[in-house]
Amino acid sequence: MNRGFRDDLLLAAGSEAALWTLFLYAVLTIVAPPIFYVVSLLLAPAPRKKLRVKLMPFESGQAPIPTRAAPFPIEYFPYIIIYVAYAVIAVIAFIVVLDMISASQNILRGLIILIVLTFASIYASSLLPSLKQRLERGRTG
Repeated sequence: MNRGFRDDLLLAAGSEAALWTLFLYAVLTIVAPPIFYVVSLLLAPAPRKKLRVKLMPFESGQAPIPTRAAPFPIEYFPYIIIYVAYAVIAVIAFIVVLDMISASQNILRGLIILIVLTFASIYASSLLPSLKQRLERGRTG
């Protein structure tokens, strides 16, 4: 009888920790993006004023072709790849933490997993400029 009470107590503690984890994840997904946006505005270089001549269409002396909607700008493709990778990493990390809490395992193992995932995502982010250049070279050549 005493053993059943202990199991119920551990289950309640695990579900409470899971709810706190979900709450923290929700708060961070709501609070972090505006903070990152403001920081990017503060760190970005000032936009240059575009001259009227620069805004006019020019096609080597020919009549300009009407603009058409491009299906997808290739320069944003690497950013979408990284975003999808971050989303997958966030889901995996959340599931691993929940599983470790319910299994009462050592937190050090979870931290190692999160550290490896963090460094992998930082490495992938550092490759964005070269990925964009390779995509542009493949498109033109």
